[in-house]
Amino acid sequence: MNQQINLYQPIFRKQQIIFSAATIAWIAAGLLALLLAWSALVGQRINRLEAEHQRQLAAEQRAVERLGEMRADMPPSEPDPELVGAVEQLEARRENLHSSLQALALRLPARDGELLGHIDALARAVPQGLWLTGVRLAAEGQELTISGRALAARLVPEYLDRLSEEAMLTGTAFGRFSISASNDEMPGVTFILTTTEAE
Repeated sequence: MNQQINLYQPIFRKQQIIFSAATIAWIAAGLLALLLAWSALVGQRINRLEAEHQRQLAAEQRAVERLGEMRADMPPSEPDPELVGAVEQLEARRENLHSSLQALALRLPARDGELLGHIDALARAVPQGLWLTGVRLAAEGQELTISGRALAARLVPEYLDRLSEEAMLTGTAFGRFSISASNDEMPGVTFILTTTEAE
């Protein structure tokens, strides 16, 4: 049995979806609204970032200004007056010793030049607060008498310890040592050291 089908009937044709102008307009309006909303969100985010950036710049500027004010308010750094005074005293003592050594060098014969080494060693070992008032060298440095003053008695043993470390005075021993309170208005003690050549 044969049956013919009419393909030209509307039921068998491919259906075409046709949008009306109003529908297209609504779709376009919706897309435009989405784009506008997205642009608004991005713009707000950018505005917040720019505002935060400006706040950071302002904070940095305030910090720089505050630092400048603090530097202006800070007094200039000055050295400790006590340290400056101690350094000046040491420099003056060094200059005096140097002048004394030069004067001795002019008066001593060449063969007695090593006596300058003894004097230099004696001066080098002097601690702060102690000073020598007299030095007597005899027998080409083998006999030595030292007199001096100190602000405290403990400085004299310290001076002896320092003398024992001087190479120029190696082998010498102190045969007489006396220390007594100062008998004038000056504070401290006076001392006398006499050395003889060690056996």
